[in-house]
Amino acid sequence: NLEKKKKELENELARIQDGLDKSIDEVKEGVSDSVDPKNIIKKYPIPIVGASLVIGFLLGRKRKDAQPLASKSYRSSDSPMARELKRIVAKRGLSLLLDFLDDKVATLKQKDQASSD
Repeated sequence: NLEKKKKELENELARIQDGLDKSIDEVKEGVSDSVDPKNIIKKYPIPIVGASLVIGFLLGRKRKDAQPLASKSYRSSDSPMARELKRIVAKRGLSLLLDFLDDKVATLKQKDQASSD
């Protein structure tokens, strides 16, 4: 009888552990989804674009004000690598924004088609 009770308790403990593991996995997925930059941009595209424009403007303005009299070739931000990196980041951001807008337009078209049927 004691062995039977021990087995039941072990099985119950295993079920509880499985439940906890599943709950922890769900929480991890929820956190990683909510922190994923792609999801944040999809959820709040206009504020993200606005904030990035403001930050870019402020950083660009600050750099212009603080330019040294030395030649441009001494500034690391004007290196070909930095320019290429900026171009790639801007292109990727624009691509994500356009993908988001395409998805929204497609969704609106589907809703219009469904409502007209």
